[in-house]
Amino acid sequence: MRALTPSARLVRLLDVALAAWVAFWVVVGVIAGLEVSHLAVLADTVARTADSLRNAVSALAGLSQVPLIGNIVRSVNASAATAHAQAAATHATIDRLSLLVGVALAVGQTALGLLLYLPLRLPWRRDVADIRRALAADPDDPVLGLYLARRALALMSLTEARALGGDPWRGAAAGDVWPLAEVELRRLGLRRRSRGR
Repeated sequence: MRALTPSARLVRLLDVALAAWVAFWVVVGVIAGLEVSHLAVLADTVARTADSLRNAVSALAGLSQVPLIGNIVRSVNASAATAHAQAAATHATIDRLSLLVGVALAVGQTALGLLLYLPLRLPWRRDVADIRRALAADPDDPVLGLYLARRALALMSLTEARALGGDPWRGAAAGDVWPLAEVELRRLGLRRRSRGR
């Protein structure tokens, strides 16, 4: 008997919680990726500054033949070209980093939620599917009724037992297992359609 099988209500609540968890981390991943991508503005500023510097130096190209000034003009032009290339490389790195950060947050946290939840959810689903198939095959199966009644007895609170009225344990011992079995079916979100009804 699986005494720790969660109720359908709890599973639905956990499904909603997992969906909220996934949605939250996807949003966080997108926001983090966008925030990191905004750092590319710095690289763009450096590239524009390097372009401006190269344009200014090109205006002084006529002075490149003057011995001292020519060396300075060539050195500044080379530095501006290097700064522009590094700014372009930095922009590309920031683009890759923003994508990596966004995906890592969204996928990583989603995978964590699934890893924690699926070991509970999948066995529950198989268990409920097994009971659903057994009900479809024979809704009045006495073995199924006894199995469900015992599960109900193991999980039922005192308040639930009193709500059934009388002595449900004695009734189950006498062979009237379906009142208790119905309690377990309701807990699992299932319904029984007896052929005798």
